[in-house]
Amino acid sequence: MFPTIDEIRKMRKNLGISQKELARVSGVSQSYIARLEKGDINPTYERVKKIYEYLSTSGMRAESLEITAEKVMSVAVVTCYPDDSVISALNRMRERGFSQLPVVNREGKVVGTITESGLNDLLIRGAPLESLHKLIVSKVMVPPLPIVHRTSPISVIYPILRYYSAVLISDGGELKGVLTKADVLKAVEMYG
Repeated sequence: MFPTIDEIRKMRKNLGISQKELARVSGVSQSYIARLEKGDINPTYERVKKIYEYLSTSGMRAESLEITAEKVMSVAVVTCYPDDSVISALNRMRERGFSQLPVVNREGKVVGTITESGLNDLLIRGAPLESLHKLIVSKVMVPPLPIVHRTSPISVIYPILRYYSAVLISDGGELKGVLTKADVLKAVEMYG
């Protein structure tokens, strides 16, 4: 029994697979996947089977990967400071295409996270857009993303990524990298 289209969409998102990537491995266009997830088309049994098998095996391979975080992490970690302006942090996120940034103190210790969704929530709750110009990061940051040691295996990190968009990688308390679902999928393709 195959999952519903909504369950397939959730699986894809939980694995961090883009519609474009799923389309590539399924032999269809990205617009096909988008229309499928919206319920605009009725896919064939074979198409759904191929999509589901790819999603299932990607998740299983990620959970069994025994390579370490340091082999696949991104080392160019973009951060901000608690006393930075919210606007400067937001601009840094936009320039790099990130939805969140780790917040570090001047000694390099991770003290929090600033997220686009947190800023959007502020605006939705009625904060005027102009107020973001006066705010500093420490006033809107949330707790840090999970931090694991650089030698942690992917099989241990992957379950954490079901609940967080990224995991920070450290060694001796020093921030060394960041690992996302996309990084894990690259590792599955390379090592799985």
